[in-house]
Amino acid sequence: MELCGGDQNPNPRNTLTLAEQHGEALAGEVRRVLAGSLSPVGGRLRVAYVTTTLPFAPRQRAEYEADLKDPKASGSLERRARKMIEAIDSGHPVREVSYPVQAIRFGKDLTLLALGGEAVVDYDLRAQREYPGEHLIVAGYSNAVMGYIPSERILREGGYEAVDNLIYYGQPGPFAPGVETRVFDAIHQAMKKVGR
Repeated sequence: MELCGGDQNPNPRNTLTLAEQHGEALAGEVRRVLAGSLSPVGGRLRVAYVTTTLPFAPRQRAEYEADLKDPKASGSLERRARKMIEAIDSGHPVREVSYPVQAIRFGKDLTLLALGGEAVVDYDLRAQREYPGEHLIVAGYSNAVMGYIPSERILREGGYEAVDNLIYYGQPGPFAPGVETRVFDAIHQAMKKVGR
């Protein structure tokens, strides 16, 4: 089950009619699943909560100053630039963000892996590969949302999920390479704590 949808969009989109069609398609799928054979979830409940930090790529004060001087700068870009300049000037530049990972195991029936932020689909796909045979649900938007959480693939691509969205979250800029490894180190710790 994929609940890491930070980089997922329906296509085509951008009209009310299309939104209604997508909503009807989703509702139809929910009805189909509910009409099928459902299995109860039981067993001993085990929970683990791990936090790590995700570092941002280094940025200089001059880059934020340039954002303030840009005549095309949005209000969000200006607010972020002022916030980052203030943090730098106070001696507390924002270099990383705390990141939560939680594993909730329901006996041998199901494990919910709850990731913070708008995690992209690559996290779900990789977790499914690394934990084969596990009844695993990987969900983003859990415990905290600090922006899109890009995979290394998304970081290399750049664009909205890797760079631009962090403006609106007031974060300093793109994450540093290695963010996916840090997230998976925390996932492995949480999964180890809840056992198999």
